[in-house]
Amino acid sequence: MSTTAPSPLLSDSLRGLGLDAGTLFFALNYEFTKIEPKGMFKRFKKNQSAIDIDLACVLYDDNCVISDIVWFKQLRDKAESVKHQGDSLNGKDRGEQAMYLAPLDQEQIRLELEKIPAHITHIGLIANSYHGHSFSRVKKGEIHLSDDEGNRCFEVNLKQLPRDCTTLWVAHLRRSVDDWHLTLQNLPLTADGLANAAQEVAHELARALPIPQGI
Repeated sequence: MSTTAPSPLLSDSLRGLGLDAGTLFFALNYEFTKIEPKGMFKRFKKNQSAIDIDLACVLYDDNCVISDIVWFKQLRDKAESVKHQGDSLNGKDRGEQAMYLAPLDQEQIRLELEKIPAHITHIGLIANSYHGHSFSRVKKGEIHLSDDEGNRCFEVNLKQLPRDCTTLWVAHLRRSVDDWHLTLQNLPLTADGLANAAQEVAHELARALPIPQGI
C-alpha cells in the first residue's frame, strides 16, 4: 500500500497510462479507525464511533447533467455498466480478508467502459466520509484506480489529504474518440454527502466546457 505523498496532477488517456481500457476498478482500502464521541451526547452516537468512507461513480451527459449515480443507495446504473460491489460501514465489517493490507478492498466500484451508454461523456469518481470525519484521521488508507490486470494509475493516500477534507472529487474520466481520458482531480469539495457532491462536480465540469463559437 502506498504511504507516499498524494500523486501529482495526472492527465492522460487510459492507454497512455498503460491501462486496459475495458474494465476499471475504483476502490478504497483503509484500516478500521475508531472515533470516540465526546460531550454529553456521547451515548447517542454509537453509530458514529468509526470512520465510514463511501465511494460513488457519477455518470454525466455531454451537458454535464447527471444521468446516473452508483453508490451505496444504488448499486448499479440502468445499463448495468457500473456496479458497486458492496458497502463497508467502517473498514472491517466485510470480514478479515477485507482488512487493510489484505488482497480485497473494503469498497469497490467496477466500470465496464465498453458498456457505458454512448450519451455518457463524463464520469466523476467521488469519495465521502459519511459521518463527516476527516479522511486524514484514518490510521492508514488509500483510494486507487486499476484495471482488471491489477495495473494502477494512481493511489490517493488518505493521510495526506487536508485535515478538513471530508468529501473528495478523486478523478474525472472523459470520453474521447476511441478511449477515455483520465484526470486525477484530488479536489476537496464543500458538499455534504455524495448526492450534493455529484451536483458540485456537475457545476465544476460545466464551468470547464468550451464556450461555443459565434455567441
